[in-house]
Amino acid sequence: MIRALGSRGNLQLAQADGRRFPGLLVQGDTLASLLEDLEEDAPESVALVTVRDWVLAYEEMMAAHGLGLPYRR
Repeated sequence: MIRALGSRGNLQLAQADGRRFPGLLVQGDTLASLLEDLEEDAPESVALVTVRDWVLAYEEMMAAHGLGLPYRR
């Protein structure tokens, strides 16, 4: 089970059962926008590689559940 602990804008703090610390949920369109910004402003960064992996995982999980993306690819 995941408990919502709070939210601010497009971010939500949530804690999964069995986890010591909460995680930060980021809306998919916000994540895609961050990727676009990094591709333009920091094309050689480690952050870009990480966010690309997150976006890929997000898109794969959305597809696995038959859900459309909140942005165009």
